[in-house]
Amino acid sequence: MPRRLLLLLAAALAACADAPAPEPDVEPPALADGEVAVPADSGAVAPRLTTGPDGQPVLSWVEPAGDGWALRMARWTGSGWAEPLTTDRGDDWFVNWADTPGVVVQSDGSVLSHTLLRHPGGSTYAYDVGVRTDGERRLLHTDGVAAEHGFVSGVALADGRAGLVWLDGRNQGAGHGHHSGAMTLRYATVGGDSAQTDEVELDARTCDCCPTAMVTTPSGPVVAYRDRSDDEVRDVAVVRQVEGAWTEPAIPHADGWRIEGCPVNGPALAAAGDHVALAWFAGGDSTRVWLSVSGDAGATWGDRVRVDGGAPLGRVGVALLADGSAAVSWLENVGDDAELRVRRVGADGSLRPAVTVATVDAGRSSGVPHVAALGDRALVAWTDSATATVRTAVVSP
Repeated sequence: MPRRLLLLLAAALAACADAPAPEPDVEPPALADGEVAVPADSGAVAPRLTTGPDGQPVLSWVEPAGDGWALRMARWTGSGWAEPLTTDRGDDWFVNWADTPGVVVQSDGSVLSHTLLRHPGGSTYAYDVGVRTDGERRLLHTDGVAAEHGFVSGVALADGRAGLVWLDGRNQGAGHGHHSGAMTLRYATVGGDSAQTDEVELDARTCDCCPTAMVTTPSGPVVAYRDRSDDEVRDVAVVRQVEGAWTEPAIPHADGWRIEGCPVNGPALAAAGDHVALAWFAGGDSTRVWLSVSGDAGATWGDRVRVDGGAPLGRVGVALLADGSAAVSWLENVGDDAELRVRRVGADGSLRPAVTVATVDAGRSSGVPHVAALGDRALVAWTDSATATVRTAVVSP
């Protein structure tokens, strides 16, 4: 993105720091048109949006298959979704509303899939991460402990491998939750044979079950996650890989949210070059959805800007549009339901009116929506529990 746009955005964000987001001057829009049919069967859940090597969105989801489940994916054609492919299937999967499988599309077009496999003989929350490319499925981690391993985020690396980050409960043993040992954040690379290398611990104490986020930049991968201090403050932290080494965790903006339990509400990242956008939810005395941007691959961050409508549930997503603006998605409480909304923060610092994409269940059945860029528009994916399937729509926030 041109340097002038970065400077304009940074200045505008500083001016808007911590300010409440303005609400539209007009009546909230009706449900956004532009819905795009997803080639998924009934019962599909857990949509994820990522980007292929051609810069086009890729959608993955989980759907019933016989006595088990299948991980399916479809590529964006420019006007809709291509015929879906099955990247993995199994009858021993752990299927959850927040901890979801996904795919990483490599530079050569090959696909790495990651799924959640119940640990043999383990408890409900004892499950492993399985990874598969063209051959045998292997485990992402090497500890062998019957514990929680999940909340995976992955990116394609320039050397042809995939970089994967996950929450690893090996230090919790068979326990689960904040009364057990500490959850950790770990990273490894996976090659075409599904074998992992370079496993490293990035943080020794994190929130137990908040989704992670990861992007790659010319300066190296950037990871965001919810941290956990000794006195139970659970602010969002960032770690970066610089010249092959991982930095110490840093908190771009301290919310001071103290909660004795996991809120299951993780951050989101998007990147275009070294321009990185971070969106996150914060609770406490009042709930907020925040956006902050970095022009140096996450080394420093601009002031945070509030984007919600006053009563957010969180479950955020973020995408960087062609003009350098950010499209932030989140769930907003509206009566007994929730609205999936998208708001655009322009490169000039303007906050456009929020667009309502859909009305969804305010509970867990609506899952965690995702958003991706389509030029200057946004592509949104979510689980619709009313129709028992995955839906997508193109909007112009």
